[in-house]
Amino acid sequence: MVPESRAGIEAMSGLPAERAVTGKVEWFDLYDFLREVVFRGVVRPALQAGERNAGLLRRCADFTETLFLNSTQSVSDAAYFQLVAPLYGSEELLTAAVPLMKPETLRITLGELDPDRLSAQTRGELADFLP
Repeated sequence: MVPESRAGIEAMSGLPAERAVTGKVEWFDLYDFLREVVFRGVVRPALQAGERNAGLLRRCADFTETLFLNSTQSVSDAAYFQLVAPLYGSEELLTAAVPLMKPETLRITLGELDPDRLSAQTRGELADFLP
């Protein structure tokens, strides 16, 4: 548990964070957790912040990469649908996230991205990453 996820964990579980993440976690659903706690509660606000927290964003990128490298397909699928797919709906988030992505996350993100659907400005900002 990272401090930035405390409020989201408590809201989702209905328990104090320390109790929610120890022992049996009956409240836990990976898709809901990634969407509500990680993406909406931590990643999106961190990417939209006027002054970005490089350490937090690095931990988010590392966490996402770890999920993509997990040998269980359902875990990497959850990472894609809850942490990467939402980026496609916001060029602001996409341009903030892509430069921070680790290799596997970047490969998957760019593999699903249609550059023709991006604005000229976003294509320019992501030019170093696009094929």
